[in-house]
Amino acid sequence: MATRAQKMGNTVRTYKKLLGLFMRSKRAIVGVVIIGFIGVLAILAPIIAPYNPTSDTWLAGSGTSRAKPIWFRTILGMNTLSENMAPVKDSEFTNPVIQQEWNVSTNSDYITIERITSIGTSGSALVTYNRRNTETPSTTQMQLSTTFSFPYGGPPARFDIPVKILIENVNNIPIDIRVFLEDLNAQKRYEIGLGYAWDFTNNTATTNDWVVPNPPIASGVEMSVREEHFGTQDDLAKVMFSSAGNYTLGLTITFWDTPAYSGKSVRSMVYVDNLDLKLYGSAFGLLGCDWEGRDIFSQLVYGARISMIVGLLAAGISVFLGLLVGLVSGYIGGLVDEGVMRFTDALLVLPGLPLLIVLIAVLGTSISNIILILGFLGWMGFARVVRSQVLSLKERPFVEAAKAIGAGKGHIILKHIVPNVMSLVYVTLATSVPGAIVGEAALSWLGYFDPYIMSWGRMLNDVQGHSGYTDWWWVLPPGLLIAALSVAFILLGYALDEVLNPRLRVRR
Repeated sequence: MATRAQKMGNTVRTYKKLLGLFMRSKRAIVGVVIIGFIGVLAILAPIIAPYNPTSDTWLAGSGTSRAKPIWFRTILGMNTLSENMAPVKDSEFTNPVIQQEWNVSTNSDYITIERITSIGTSGSALVTYNRRNTETPSTTQMQLSTTFSFPYGGPPARFDIPVKILIENVNNIPIDIRVFLEDLNAQKRYEIGLGYAWDFTNNTATTNDWVVPNPPIASGVEMSVREEHFGTQDDLAKVMFSSAGNYTLGLTITFWDTPAYSGKSVRSMVYVDNLDLKLYGSAFGLLGCDWEGRDIFSQLVYGARISMIVGLLAAGISVFLGLLVGLVSGYIGGLVDEGVMRFTDALLVLPGLPLLIVLIAVLGTSISNIILILGFLGWMGFARVVRSQVLSLKERPFVEAAKAIGAGKGHIILKHIVPNVMSLVYVTLATSVPGAIVGEAALSWLGYFDPYIMSWGRMLNDVQGHSGYTDWWWVLPPGLLIAALSVAFILLGYALDEVLNPRLRVRR
């Protein structure tokens, strides 16, 4: 037990000494800080990044105008930029008292409004027109609206106004339903019908399913619809939100109860759900949005995770294979050595990137395939280094002594050869990571990326494919992080070499 304790104590002292030497290296400190920072981003990506980097699309901006970083407005003073807004507080009518969240007005006692819990997403507003046969027919209207303030000096990049209508029209009286948006400062009112292409048509029959506008009410609707209803070809976001001020969003329901229905009892019910207004700003997040409205900051954070995983796993595979091949080739020698080295030389002369592209195109672009291919094509150089070291080690006196006492090949390799090449393993593992990171980035930049994940190389591919070179906040971060992480592992490898290589340590 004393001997084991002494060995353990010696091992601890050795590691402390090596750690002290390592931490005195400026290269090591810089490398560890950079790797630690990017590692924290990778580990905490679900917490740091609020959005899915691939599936959360159209968070802000529009198809023709990418959202800029939000600090362009708050710090650089670009007041014409706007942010996302959701001015409607109760679009699904969850409040039991509708009048607390919505302004309700009507010109008739025949109309009532109440919340229904059994119909709709989380409930709906039921507008009922009920007239007895002894009462006088009259055209009546109900208006449901909410007023909000738009505080930005520029228009939103786009907007959507979703709404769903369900009608129970027992007597088939004409019902006119319109969505409207009113600019209270400019005294302009924009009305949109629920008919095809927003036509103002009357509904005269019960609907068996929810009715939604066709096409959806959005700022980027077809130009023909814009010209017909508003006389403009401009994007409706610029037309309707021309300045900061107060605006009203609402819905009008008109019951055309004419004298033709005199002497009859009339009852019609209209269910309203998901009446909302979504304003998508021209500024969003720390780094804005890409061409599909995805959060660039979330892409950058999740890209750190992919680069770390690819770099470490691919480097680990290549170093393990190189160590295994080098040990077998160097220690066994003979025809085995000759055959293995000729195979290694053949792989070394093959062009790396074209071979990667061919294999990825054949096997598929999943991230697991990328890691395996990068790992299996990166072991050759290290195998030759290990082989040369093993050729020297197997002639050393301690190896000859082990052979003399009857030690087997496996025992000699594991107990005497491997411990003496582990310093090479540590250094090569650190210096191989950048090659894997850059290899994955190059493949992704060329379009060979896993479609279900986001990496820094894929971000650069998106920049190239959608003319984003002028958006420096989109171009520079992934490129700089690829370079920084690669340099960090190189510095770490050099620092390990200085600590573990006796010649370099003495020189220092």
